[in-house]
Amino acid sequence: MTPQISYVFPTICNDYVYYITGKNQYTGGNTVRLPRNGKRLYTYIALICAALLWFFTAYQGYAGQLFNRLVPPDTSLTMNTNPFILQVVPHGAHPVVTSPSTQGTTNPGPVPPGAGTIPALFPNYLSFGAMNPPAQASALDDMRSRNGAAFTFRYQYLTGGANTGRGWETWQQPTGQFATSYMQESAQHGYIPAFVYYEICLTNGPHPSDYCGGHNIDQDTANLASASTMNAYFANWDLMLQKIGAFGKPVLVIVEPDLWGFLQNASHGSNNAASIPASVSSSGFGDAAGFPNTAQGFAWALLHMRDKYARNAILALHASTWAAGADIATDTRSSLDVAGLARSEANFLNSAGLNGNPQGISSWDVISSDVADFDSAQPGGRSWWDRYNVTYPNFARYLTFIGDLSQNTRRRVVMWQVPMGNQYFDTMNNTSGHYQDNRAEYILGNVASFAAAGVIAVLFGPGNGGTMNIDAMHDGVTNPTPVSSYECNLCNTHKSSYPDDDGGYLRLFVGLYMQHPLAIT
Repeated sequence: MTPQISYVFPTICNDYVYYITGKNQYTGGNTVRLPRNGKRLYTYIALICAALLWFFTAYQGYAGQLFNRLVPPDTSLTMNTNPFILQVVPHGAHPVVTSPSTQGTTNPGPVPPGAGTIPALFPNYLSFGAMNPPAQASALDDMRSRNGAAFTFRYQYLTGGANTGRGWETWQQPTGQFATSYMQESAQHGYIPAFVYYEICLTNGPHPSDYCGGHNIDQDTANLASASTMNAYFANWDLMLQKIGAFGKPVLVIVEPDLWGFLQNASHGSNNAASIPASVSSSGFGDAAGFPNTAQGFAWALLHMRDKYARNAILALHASTWAAGADIATDTRSSLDVAGLARSEANFLNSAGLNGNPQGISSWDVISSDVADFDSAQPGGRSWWDRYNVTYPNFARYLTFIGDLSQNTRRRVVMWQVPMGNQYFDTMNNTSGHYQDNRAEYILGNVASFAAAGVIAVLFGPGNGGTMNIDAMHDGVTNPTPVSSYECNLCNTHKSSYPDDDGGYLRLFVGLYMQHPLAIT
């Protein structure tokens, strides 16, 4: 159940209180910058705000009595002072807080408008999904029934290598049953299944599969050019598509993340997939016959097999933030030519099955974008994004890049592998499984900006053992002492009542969003 009435202390008052106290009510740190002019007016407003905040904090009982006269029967009033929120909650329900995502952050401002049609199988609103292991759909059900967090997608990797004897096709018998079981479980619980198909780098070829780690571009290009390797690969791709086709309902497939970025690197500036050697027709695989022996022909063959076996598969061509050279997600320079980087990457992706395909061959349905493979505070995390959009990397630059990329490819965007950490709950103390990140908070607080840039879905999930939105750590409800981290001076001060490793952040705030989901057209 959700609150029937909420009274939220105006955000701006917290900024004015900061003006005279030096303490921001939301972040706990000296992060809010007020204009320097009009000091007398700011001081007067700040004093009024401070007085109001003092009254509600010091006299919570009296304030509660006043508000309780307004609330419906069979409800109770809950109060929080950081940020200041009053809620009227039906008896027996969990209090639902108002998202702090827009509090102490900066709106990204105008973004380049995204372009392209929305695949017919997608909802008509910006939707959310989560990485969710097999037999764990009931955890998402709980979030949907208790908190209104109606995730549209649940996703799982299909990986392990096409010829290693330990790939996804072996995880359950008969061969390929794992994919079928995952799709069936998703449908039974009301979710669209999604797969991240990550196979080529982990497939045995001129080098063994474990050569992939740290040698991705060499492994990818060598495997792509090997006839025997690609014969095994195409057979694996066909198997997945046949399972999807037999399932008969929509399935989203994110195809070979990282591969297309490394192939663009291997094009040595031509930004043309037709310039990269590949074994396609020469692989001897029947469904690949007649296609050019190039990376472009490889893309066309994948699409042809989708057309033949699984029209219900929604295929996403992956766009890496680093493919065109500088990495939008990590580069700290303010001088990046964002439009130029997006244009360069779009030129390559357009040559890899988006435009100019042979007659009768479909094209990729959407572009996919992963923003990180670690939570920012996790060991191995590459960078934080500045939520105030002052230093780099930041959210405004990413949205500019994604908007330009969407325009230049005429495709909408699915964000995935978006870290699940937050800086809201005590739970997030940067220990194993409870690592902080700020992307979920920012996205949920600025949904309209992401939709404007062409994003139609956001799928949350860890890349390398990061935070999950279920109790993957099996440690129950945890509320340790707040910690200081990036732009957060002991700001994760909220008590959690959920065993989820993210403290319940996604279940609460996706649920809050789903009360009024943002329509997309």
